[in-house]
Amino acid sequence: MSNREAAAKKLLTAYELILEALDDLGYPVKTDYNFTDTAARAAKAMIELVRPTDEIKTQIDDMLSRTFPAQYDEMVISKYNITFGMCPHHLLPVIYRVSVAYLPGDRVLGISKLSRIVQLLAHRPVLQEDLTQELAALLHERMETRGSAAYVEGLHLCMAARGIQAHEARVVTSAVRGLFRENAATRQEFLDLVTAPPLNLL
Repeated sequence: MSNREAAAKKLLTAYELILEALDDLGYPVKTDYNFTDTAARAAKAMIELVRPTDEIKTQIDDMLSRTFPAQYDEMVISKYNITFGMCPHHLLPVIYRVSVAYLPGDRVLGISKLSRIVQLLAHRPVLQEDLTQELAALLHERMETRGSAAYVEGLHLCMAARGIQAHEARVVTSAVRGLFRENAATRQEFLDLVTAPPLNLL
């Protein structure tokens, strides 16, 4: 049995116990057909939200091994990448809007790979602060760029759907490396571009 299969089996058992707890709270789990197979569906959903770490590493290594010689030395930005993550404190989803940038060294990534890297690193139980730092570090160190930056906005359901119920609040984090850290003008150009209102292209 693979690690993924073992995890799915444990999640199924866990969600069956959660449904029992909901039944104890007065919800008709055992008689309402809407709860039929809910444990299996919930386990599958959790597996989709939390990608295995070895799968994330393998896919990122593969993408970084297939780059192109750089013939462009200005800022490359991928902005407004919408993806989902998981809060490690409450195991509730986080909706992210992520913008990343880098100044190429000797090579560049295919443009779709930036969005893919964002999605892969977000799909796990990780603090937003750590996700932001890891994105900037990966684009600077693994790509050997002249600088990198990440700007992340998060809608945390642990804050919006429970507790303080701050529905409109967004958590904003940023991280910079290389020239983005050393040169205030470069950093400000990035922030101006990723916080500007989106263009209506349709």
